[in-house]
Amino acid sequence: MRIRVRFFAGARELVGGGSMEQRMAAGSTLQDLVDVLFASCPALCEQRLRFAVNSTYAPPETILHNGDEVACIPPVGGG
Repeated sequence: MRIRVRFFAGARELVGGGSMEQRMAAGSTLQDLVDVLFASCPALCEQRLRFAVNSTYAPPETILHNGDEVACIPPVGGG
Protein backbone atom coordinates (compact mmCIF):
# COMPACT_ATOMS: atom_id res chain seq x y z
CA MET A 1 0.00 0.00 0.00
CA ARG A 2 1.06 3.60 -0.52
CA ILE A 3 1.19 6.17 2.28
CA ARG A 4 1.77 9.87 1.70
CA VAL A 5 4.06 11.34 4.33
CA ARG A 6 4.17 15.11 4.89
CA PHE A 7 6.94 16.89 6.78
CA PHE A 8 6.78 20.28 8.46
CA ALA A 9 9.30 22.82 9.85
CA GLY A 10 12.58 21.22 10.99
CA ALA A 11 11.54 17.76 9.82
CA ARG A 12 11.02 19.15 6.33
CA GLU A 13 14.55 20.57 6.33
CA LEU A 14 16.06 17.29 7.53
CA VAL A 15 14.49 15.15 4.82
CA GLY A 16 14.94 17.77 2.10
CA GLY A 17 11.33 18.17 1.09
CA GLY A 18 7.75 18.59 2.18
CA SER A 19 6.37 15.20 1.24
CA MET A 20 7.13 11.72 0.01
CA GLU A 21 5.33 8.51 -0.77
CA GLN A 22 6.22 5.41 1.22
CA ARG A 23 5.22 1.87 0.31
CA MET A 24 4.22 -0.27 3.27
CA ALA A 25 2.91 -3.81 3.67
CA ALA A 26 -0.80 -4.27 4.25
CA GLY A 27 -1.58 -4.19 7.97
CA SER A 28 1.34 -1.90 8.83
CA THR A 29 0.98 0.39 11.80
CA LEU A 30 1.98 3.99 12.28
CA GLN A 31 4.90 2.72 14.38
CA ASP A 32 6.07 0.56 11.46
CA LEU A 33 6.10 3.66 9.26
CA VAL A 34 7.90 5.71 11.92
CA ASP A 35 10.57 2.99 12.16
CA VAL A 36 11.10 3.16 8.39
CA LEU A 37 11.32 6.95 8.46
CA PHE A 38 13.81 6.98 11.35
CA ALA A 39 15.95 4.32 9.64
CA SER A 40 16.09 6.36 6.43
CA CYS A 41 16.81 9.66 8.23
CA PRO A 42 18.21 9.04 11.75
CA ALA A 43 18.25 12.78 12.53
CA LEU A 44 14.43 12.65 12.68
CA CYS A 45 14.75 10.65 15.92
CA GLU A 46 15.94 13.80 17.67
CA GLN A 47 12.94 15.89 16.63
CA ARG A 48 10.30 14.80 19.22
CA LEU A 49 7.79 14.45 16.43
CA ARG A 50 4.07 13.87 16.78
CA PHE A 51 2.19 12.06 14.05
CA ALA A 52 -1.24 12.58 12.58
CA VAL A 53 -3.06 10.18 10.27
CA ASN A 54 -5.53 11.88 7.94
CA SER A 55 -5.40 15.11 9.99
CA THR A 56 -5.97 13.45 13.39
CA TYR A 57 -3.22 12.82 15.95
CA ALA A 58 -2.79 9.06 16.18
CA PRO A 59 -1.18 6.55 18.55
CA PRO A 60 1.62 4.28 17.30
CA GLU A 61 -0.65 1.22 17.06
CA THR A 62 -2.92 2.87 14.46
CA ILE A 63 -3.36 0.60 11.44
CA LEU A 64 -2.56 2.38 8.18
CA HIS A 65 -4.57 1.98 4.98
CA ASN A 66 -3.75 2.53 1.33
CA GLY A 67 -3.90 6.23 0.52
CA ASP A 68 -3.58 7.47 4.11
CA GLU A 69 -1.72 10.71 4.72
CA VAL A 70 0.65 10.86 7.69
CA ALA A 71 1.92 14.21 8.92
CA CYS A 72 5.20 14.47 10.85
CA ILE A 73 4.72 17.43 13.15
CA PRO A 74 7.62 18.82 15.21
CA PRO A 75 7.06 20.72 18.47
CA VAL A 76 5.69 24.20 18.04
CA GLY A 77 6.97 27.06 20.15
CA GLY A 78 5.98 30.61 20.42
CA GLY A 79 4.47 33.10 22.69
